[in-house]
Amino acid sequence: MIQRFRIEKTLVVVDPVMGDDGVLYGPMTPDIVDGMRQLITHADIITPNITEASFLLNEPIPEQVSETMVKQWLRRLADMGPQVVIITSVPDRVKKDHTSVYAFNRSDGRFWRVTCTYLPAAYPGTGDAFASVLTGSLLQGDSLPMAIDRAVAFATLGVRASFGYDNSANEGILLERILPSLQTPVQPFSYELIEG
Repeated sequence: MIQRFRIEKTLVVVDPVMGDDGVLYGPMTPDIVDGMRQLITHADIITPNITEASFLLNEPIPEQVSETMVKQWLRRLADMGPQVVIITSVPDRVKKDHTSVYAFNRSDGRFWRVTCTYLPAAYPGTGDAFASVLTGSLLQGDSLPMAIDRAVAFATLGVRASFGYDNSANEGILLERILPSLQTPVQPFSYELIEG
């Protein structure tokens, strides 16, 4: 489908939803992981979480995730085809109550990081919201770091808003409560350019 419908201005974003917390989701199989490795070769941007990145690279997740390792993984995933690789849910080694999103843009060789406070909650669809806001921001002309910043802010706000209610986590984040936040002007940036 990508090959058939892609034109010059098409932006192909693949969120390789396969697992989290170090394990594959129930219905995922090694064949699906192999298929996802093939699919991402056609993407312009991929947005795996740290677990999905490990499966795409056939690497175990170490107990301590270093920034050096994340940058190596970003480069290796970019070598598989995508122009931009974004790895989400990377635990912060220094600040245990924080998590980071790392990105690598193969065209300019730059690495980016956005860090946010970690809340002990998991909501299905948070990664979908992240990828959607990222894609929308890029299509509206935001730079890569601005788009990541917006997407992290939106997902974080979604988790925070949902965490305060007594709803089942299986219902996902309360998108209705936070959609108006997408209309606010860009706030001061929290992204960082990190050394390659």
